[in-house]
Parts: sequence; C-alpha cells; structure tokens
Amino acid sequence: MHLSAITTSVRLRRAALLGLGALFLHNGAQAAAGQWDSAALGQSGSGASSATPWISNLASGSAYAEWNVILGYPVDNTPDIAGSGTLSELTGGGFATSGGNIYGLGGPTSFQVDLGSATSGTSGTWDVYLRVATQGSVALEAATLNGVSATREVTYNGVITGGFGGAEQESLWKWTLSGSGPWTFNFGATAAHMSLDQVAVYAVQSTGATPAVPEPETWALMAAGLGAIAVLRRRRPA
Repeated sequence: MHLSAITTSVRLRRAALLGLGALFLHNGAQAAAGQWDSAALGQSGSGASSATPWISNLASGSAYAEWNVILGYPVDNTPDIAGSGTLSELTGGGFATSGGNIYGLGGPTSFQVDLGSATSGTSGTWDVYLRVATQGSVALEAATLNGVSATREVTYNGVITGGFGGAEQESLWKWTLSGSGPWTFNFGATAAHMSLDQVAVYAVQSTGATPAVPEPETWALMAAGLGAIAVLRRRRPA
C-alpha cells in the first residue's frame, strides 16, 4: 500500500471515529453538555451554563479546579474554572470530541487528576471531593485519592435512549484526610463508550464533626447519676 493510501486511510478512520462520537453525543445526551444537572452538596452549578461553577463560593484556603469543556487529549492542564491542575487519560483508548468530551471507543478509559502545586505543602484535616459527569457507560464505583479508595454517590441519573444507550450520570466521591499534598485522583469507566463530560475537584479545610446533642434518655440517665452521687455524699460521715 502506498504512503498516500495509508495517510488517507488514517484520516478516514479518524473522521469515522469523530463522527461516531458526535452521533453518540447528539442522540444520547438528555441534557446540555458541559453543564451540571444537580446541585451536589447544596452548591450551585446546576445547569445554568458551562461557565457556572459547581462551587460558586470557595472557602478561604481551599483548592478547586473544574473542567467543563475538555479539548486537550490525552492531557488537559487548563481547567475552565478556578485554580490549576492536570486531567489525563491514561489508557490511550479514547479521543477528544468536538463537543469537549473524552470518548472511550477502544475499551474502558481511566483518568487521573493532579492538583499539583495547588495542594503542595498543605496540612491539617481536609474534606476532599471529586465530581464527574459521564454519558453512556458509567464510571467505576471506586475512585482513589493518593491510593485511598472511596465509593461514589450518584447525584444525578438519567437513561439515554439514543446512540449506544446507557446512562447520563453525575458521580461524587469524598475523602477526609490529614496531611499534605500533592493530591492525585484516579477514576475510570466500567466499559467502552463512556463519554467524560465534566470533572471537578474541591479540597476544603475540615471543620471537624459537630458534637452530638444528647438524646432525652441520655439526659435522664445523666441526671439520675448525678442525683445518686449527691445522695452518697450527703450520707458520708463527717
């Protein structure tokens, strides 16, 4: 086969892949791409536009990065909203679509988010969140932060009726950890044909657990105990 024929073949294959991904996204999506469909954690970013961040009011000293339109492949180090960080596709089984998604055609894709210098030198206790929006095949239940696993909470789920079918989902993982960065997140797809639409990471200093309010029965037992101690003290010889 001549070189020109090989070049033409590669171009046709690339065009076919892009067309396939575009067809999937066009027929499959039930909501606009690049927009969160749920207000997880009671925060904003619930679909007003791709420029509306999930976390609208960042806590002082927090770290945040959000990708709504992913055009760099296999590495995108320019978050659309806030901060700095690097989003990487690790398996080489996907490609960037014109709509700003990473589409996994050849098999299950896996991803890594590195906040880099944004969390370097941090200390104390932190609540750290990873949020991912996908279409088609769903994300794996477990994601890791520096090798520590967490199980996802599905904050949005819609059935896709066109294209390859599947679901449109938004997943949220949370870790509470002590120590310093840098922090690296890993997550992936359960199968081929997952389209990664959005990614956000948020790290905020933990305020600690709120002390529990005693139940009425607990108050009663405490009062009885204090009363018994008082009686014993009165009976003690002078």
